[in-house]
Amino acid sequence: MSETFFADGENLSAQEAKEKFLSFSIGKRQEKCLELIELNHQFIIDLGCYTGLFCEALQKKYPEKNIIAGDYDDNNLKIARFIYPHISHLFKKINVYQINYDKDYFDCVIFQDVIEHLEGAANAIKEINRVLKQDGVLIITTPSPYYYKDLVNFVKYEIIRKFKKNLKLSSVVFFDNVEWNRHVYCWTPSTLYTLLNVNGFEYVMHDYCQEGQGLFSKLLLYICPFLSPTMILKVKKKRDAEGKIV
Repeated sequence: MSETFFADGENLSAQEAKEKFLSFSIGKRQEKCLELIELNHQFIIDLGCYTGLFCEALQKKYPEKNIIAGDYDDNNLKIARFIYPHISHLFKKINVYQINYDKDYFDCVIFQDVIEHLEGAANAIKEINRVLKQDGVLIITTPSPYYYKDLVNFVKYEIIRKFKKNLKLSSVVFFDNVEWNRHVYCWTPSTLYTLLNVNGFEYVMHDYCQEGQGLFSKLLLYICPFLSPTMILKVKKKRDAEGKIV
């Protein structure tokens, strides 16, 4: 019986998994994260690596660095090791609430589009702080609450709700049979930085991913980049996070 892979709510054959995941290329968000890595970062971990696309790009750009790609989902790791066998040793099972590395181990943690899935975001940030060295860098991305398409849909919904009673909210559960694939929190730049700041991090920069399709979208996001779909925040560890949660 041929091997199968479970991804995004469906079972895939080996060939289907290759066709699907090898057709992907890194986008603006991943490119920006690569740019934000500093030359003196030797020990890097990509937390929530999904099926390994970013890790493969990271290893190609920085072959001399010590890289780890972690994910808690066995299905994601199985696909990553299958799709990228030449770097299969980099993919580790890691729970962001209990990262199995020593304190002050990493120079850089990359945390892309994960925090919006977490019910215990503060615990995750405290644990990331623990494994980062002093002055180590955290590069974190998450969907922006100000993405113009989402704002338009929100306004449309609220207008329709005025005339159509008992209109239910839709959830942001993408696949019922995939535990992690849902958004439980929508961070603004200020609330996300507040969480980071109270847990020992200092602001370095923030930006937005301008991935507009079509002339109107590209022009809008050029003029108003904060209406882009994704925001990126780079912070530096300045002190240990407190153990308690308010």
